[in-house]
Amino acid sequence: MNKIKTIPDVLNKINESTGDRALISYYENIMVSMYASSLLFIAAIVNFLVRFNLQKFSIGQSLVDSLFFILLAILFWFVVKIKINVKIMNWIIAILSGLTLIYIFIRFYDVIGPAVWTVAFIQLSLALVRISKSMLMLLELATIIAFFYSIYHTFENQFLNLDLIYFVVQFVLFLVLSLILASVHQINVNRYFSVEKKYQEVTEKNVEIELLNDVIKKSEEQAKDIAYHDILTGLPNRYYLTTSLNRIINQCKCKDRFLGVFFMDLDDFKLINDTMGHDMGDALLKMVAQRLKNSMRENDLVARIGGDEFIILIQSLGEYQEMDTIARQILDCFKQPYHLDGQKCYITTSLGLAICPTDGDDGETLIKHADIAMYKAKEKGKNQYVRFSEAMKKQIHETMEITHELYEALNNREFELFYQPQINVLNGKIVGIEALIRWHHQNRGLLLPNEFMKIAEKTSLINEIGEWVLYTACQQAKEFQDLGATDLRISVNLSARELLHPQIAERIESIIRETGLAHNCLELEITEKTAMMEKEKMPKILESLKKTGVHMTIDDFGSEYASLKYLKKLPIDRIKIPMLNINGDINSDTDKAFTKAIIVLARDMGCLVTAEGVQTKKQYEFLNQRMCDEVQGYYYHKPLSVTELKKLLVEQHLSNS
Repeated sequence: MNKIKTIPDVLNKINESTGDRALISYYENIMVSMYASSLLFIAAIVNFLVRFNLQKFSIGQSLVDSLFFILLAILFWFVVKIKINVKIMNWIIAILSGLTLIYIFIRFYDVIGPAVWTVAFIQLSLALVRISKSMLMLLELATIIAFFYSIYHTFENQFLNLDLIYFVVQFVLFLVLSLILASVHQINVNRYFSVEKKYQEVTEKNVEIELLNDVIKKSEEQAKDIAYHDILTGLPNRYYLTTSLNRIINQCKCKDRFLGVFFMDLDDFKLINDTMGHDMGDALLKMVAQRLKNSMRENDLVARIGGDEFIILIQSLGEYQEMDTIARQILDCFKQPYHLDGQKCYITTSLGLAICPTDGDDGETLIKHADIAMYKAKEKGKNQYVRFSEAMKKQIHETMEITHELYEALNNREFELFYQPQINVLNGKIVGIEALIRWHHQNRGLLLPNEFMKIAEKTSLINEIGEWVLYTACQQAKEFQDLGATDLRISVNLSARELLHPQIAERIESIIRETGLAHNCLELEITEKTAMMEKEKMPKILESLKKTGVHMTIDDFGSEYASLKYLKKLPIDRIKIPMLNINGDINSDTDKAFTKAIIVLARDMGCLVTAEGVQTKKQYEFLNQRMCDEVQGYYYHKPLSVTELKKLLVEQHLSNS
């Protein structure tokens, strides 16, 4: 507690002690003590000087009243210094005040007369502003005693020549004054506490408002944190990245430094969610985020922009070649396993890199280019990083353009089927044909399947194109049969996306029924790579197709690393050997051994063998010696239009007849 030295200090303490009666009374006692002791000390000095110098009293006579004043002053000072109950202190101060008034009346009434009432008014004024009533009550009592003393002294000594009526009126007025003082005191106290109550209410409301402001401020901070950060990982999110990236770019430009933007996507993350559940997937994302943060520098930024995609900003590099080291550092984060629910989990990532200002000078462009490079890393086999190049951008634009044009091509009937005959090795007759799609592009001319079908397979459009190919091939095969090629077999390629369509068997059955083609005249070809996809589902899918009565063929056999054990589970009727395995004129012992092994394997599996891509007589003779069933290639026929094939089939029919 600060020391109180002056009356203003006391008043400040009283103002600060809002609502606490005991504390207010304590400081009011100090106020009265300071007033009383100060005035009593002054009175002691003045009394001595007047008595001794003016009235010529002796020193002893002069000191009597002064010493009593000093004693009262000391008592006033002392009572507030000792630790006693405030109520007791109130009464002691009140008693001392009353004694002071009575003593002054008795000792000085005959000297200054009615002027002595000024002391009473001063004391009553002090009592009136106090909360406690004790001082007012005792002073009123002391004033009554002083009043009767003044009457007695007046009549005893004939001090004033006044009638009795004067004292009666004075007494009545004094009683009225006492009642008024008591009422005013109560009014002041009530008013004070009413104001104090309102002040407390306002204070409480202010406190509530401050608390509410604190809550709002914290809520705003939390909302800002949520708006700028990913809830799962705690990393900055896409919004934070987009609002900060251009600022970071400008900082790097000002310092003449490079900025690297890595677009990172986890490889096969969907497999984690599908096999271990989304909770484990979320746990893995948290661990990945933590490893990335720990491996980056303090001024680098790691952000999660959605799913399993992250953006990493590498700031203030002097040479862009440093990005190679950082990219390997990021890939190294995934060399150690992650522990999920007690199990070790290995996962890799693909990175795309765009560098500012070389690959773009704004945030949107850099992220887009890094994204393009990341998909190129996926295409190249994953678990690696690729830096963006303009060639990639050009390829993406071409892909998007072709995708758009594919939709229009289907509507505008720009597709056409060509057919390449399949020849029976024993008699040289056409026993089957393979449907091969061509695109009459308005600007680029006639396009082969390898120029657009891979793009179509990445979209749902492959299902529509595939359905058109299947329907058209079956319809035209039926027309060819009606020309006399009654046992002609039609082969149609199916993509992985078509095979995985839930209604593929029903769709094929419907087309066969509509076109009137016999089931055993339709042969569906899938590549060895497609057969290796979805190993759990593929045998069941092929079995459902086989039940419709169609034949199944594995195309490009030997180009992948298919397990023989797995192939035995598939309901396969035929194996096609691609021209890549029948190299040149078969001068290599390795080529001969490999081809022979495939034919022997197919025989053991009960499958027929067709060699495609046969271009020379020597190739044909070798395959004939090795008991290959059919051949297909430019040695016999190139892919033919419908008109060309009809003419060829008619000629064969006439020669047979």
